[in-house]
Amino acid sequence: MERFNIVSGAIVLSGRQTMIVLWCEGPEVIACPLISMDEAFHRADCDLEWHELVNAGLTRLDVRCRAIPCLRRISSLKPIGCVDDVTVKRLRNVAQKEWKYRLQEKEMSPRSHKKPFHSRQSTAVWFDGGSMNSRREERLQMG
Repeated sequence: MERFNIVSGAIVLSGRQTMIVLWCEGPEVIACPLISMDEAFHRADCDLEWHELVNAGLTRLDVRCRAIPCLRRISSLKPIGCVDDVTVKRLRNVAQKEWKYRLQEKEMSPRSHKKPFHSRQSTAVWFDGGSMNSRREERLQMG
């Protein structure tokens, strides 16, 4: 029954992570995590005013929103509060900018068109009718 209270602007717990819901998409939501002020600053970080956090029902005031969109299932979330529409709109703008930056970085990445290193085929090497052993295996066989 709690999951029906989850709408845009809801502050929810996803496991141990506190998040703000920005969009609701059927059985899933797009949310951004709240992180401690002690963590390193990221370009997607958005400061929240103390009154926004108090009005949302949060007890910790030393947090900011890392506007990196994450997809979560509504059934796994527990609502704990709500922020106002102005805050949601501001966070949505930052999240959309971050999403665009990430898409541009992915397109510009030189490795994005190359095959991953691990996808190459490996060949087995056989010596004297047996497989090539590691040094550890050789020591075990000698002893």
